[in-house]
Amino acid sequence: MNFNKITGLVTAFIVGIFLLFPCTGGADDVVIITNKSVSADTLKEEDVKNIFIGKITSWNDNQKINFATLPNGDEIHRTFLKKFIKRTPEQYSRYWKKQIFTGKSRIPRSFQTEKGLLEYVASTKGAIGYVSTGQITDDIKVLTIQF
Repeated sequence: MNFNKITGLVTAFIVGIFLLFPCTGGADDVVIITNKSVSADTLKEEDVKNIFIGKITSWNDNQKINFATLPNGDEIHRTFLKKFIKRTPEQYSRYWKKQIFTGKSRIPRSFQTEKGLLEYVASTKGAIGYVSTGQITDDIKVLTIQF
């Protein structure tokens, strides 16, 4: 076998592996969801950040915002923080510990699973959270985010 045939076979093998095992869990797989009572259909990226760091606390119609998160070890949580909050899970945790310690805020509601978070958002007026695209149901609204 000559060098070109070997190179071609190796390349075909590597491409085949990537096609068999597509990458998952990327930033594009995270969606922002709300309870159907929320009037907003679109949010700016900066608004998402400000909601999840506690700077925006009510919707435009004065309905209270109830935001929910996933735990630090969760890959969707890590992806969400990187894409929208621009912080690591450790930085986000430190931020909230400081907010709580100084009396500026209460600890955010956190769920161990996407299913638990989704059920909370679906059943709580004014709720907002994030899940992977595979978790979307008719019980919630998916927001469009303007970057």
